[in-house]
Amino acid sequence: MKRLRGLSAQLLLLIVLPLFLVLSAVTLGSVAIHQNSMREMVAERDLKAARTAAASLSDPAHTDSQHIQAVLTELQADPQTTVMLVDREGRAIYDSDPRRVGQLVSHPGVAEALEGGSGILYRSDVPGGEEQVVAYAPVPLALTGGAQANWALVVEEPWREVVSPLLRLSLAIPVVLILVVAVALLALWLSVRRVIQPLHRLDAQVSALGRGDFQAVSAPVGGVEEIEELQQAMARMAAQVHDYQRSIRGYLDAVTRAQEDERMRVAHELHDETVQDLIALKQTVQTSRRKPAADAASLDMQWAELQAMIDTTMDKVRRLTRALRPIYLEAAGLDVALEALTRDTNKSTLHVDLQVAGKPRRLAAEAELALYRIVQEALNNVIRHARASNVTVRVDFSERELQIRVEDDGVGFHPPERASDLVQEGHYGLMGMQERARLVGARLTIRPSGKGTLVEVRLPLG
Repeated sequence: MKRLRGLSAQLLLLIVLPLFLVLSAVTLGSVAIHQNSMREMVAERDLKAARTAAASLSDPAHTDSQHIQAVLTELQADPQTTVMLVDREGRAIYDSDPRRVGQLVSHPGVAEALEGGSGILYRSDVPGGEEQVVAYAPVPLALTGGAQANWALVVEEPWREVVSPLLRLSLAIPVVLILVVAVALLALWLSVRRVIQPLHRLDAQVSALGRGDFQAVSAPVGGVEEIEELQQAMARMAAQVHDYQRSIRGYLDAVTRAQEDERMRVAHELHDETVQDLIALKQTVQTSRRKPAADAASLDMQWAELQAMIDTTMDKVRRLTRALRPIYLEAAGLDVALEALTRDTNKSTLHVDLQVAGKPRRLAAEAELALYRIVQEALNNVIRHARASNVTVRVDFSERELQIRVEDDGVGFHPPERASDLVQEGHYGLMGMQERARLVGARLTIRPSGKGTLVEVRLPLG
């Protein structure tokens, strides 16, 4: 059953076989109709000729042997035509075969003509099996005393020999049709081989590609031009997938290392700064308890010192918390979180300007976090690499799309086109930006703009 679903079987069963049957039926039917029409036409012609000759022979004014010979000779225009004239006793008066003259004749049509009938008979009981058409007609004779008797005139010939040789070629049409269909099937089979076999090889290559062999589709499969183009497109796709796979692996390795580095940094900050501040705070409290202040002014000074230490520790904890998770993002939304981010990024050497257009709206938590991290990484790249003085962050909310543009006036940057080049050149941050955009269905574009670089992300809404 599986083979019946193949292209070759489908072409044979649905196109070639029905077409062959229809053409065969039409051809054989046409030949049969044509042969039957020619058979009837020859028979009618012979019957008409026999009747005309019989009428001429029955004319009392022309009963001499010369007239009879002339009429019957005219009937026998073809050597294969048999003409005979039989008297009322059944003896041949004239016959195409002179040996039968004077002998009793029992030929088909003779008895019918002697009884006064005329018509047509068909016989195939002759040597060679060629069907003969027999036309017979009576020759009425007036006898002495007013009596009347009939002679019999019989004309016989193979009707197929009368047909034009060109028309007889129609009998060979079925054979020619079979040969033509056979040649067409052979051509179709050869053509299908140029399609099916390359497709089978391509299927094997795709299966190997699914198992991780990215070089499998690089070998040519042959076949028609369209299959070669398909194979080349799949080879390019495999190369892109392999390239993307390598870049993802490199990116995951970089992310893993970055996570560990970030955890180490947080641990160091907690241990070296926050924990030390808490220890100092605890020691200050203990010292204050052991040495009570002599007066109110000294007590106020100690409380002010404790308050300052507490405020410093709280600022450090908040800064650390914002670095780990933007608290404004969950509480107030993307626009407020970006405002806090740009405010924290502003430095004496870098001015960050935030512009918000349209009506801000809340997005899915994953989308807000991804967009926030993309802007955060873009600003970090400006600080580390761009040597810029000004950065503009523009956020445009519309009904159908959210657009965020981060544009600086720094030295500019041309990102690599391939993802693997990002990893090879160490641009893990850009790789992360692209992955974050892809995960939330956004489109990220990084390109030079003026003297600096433009980072643009578009997220469809609704």
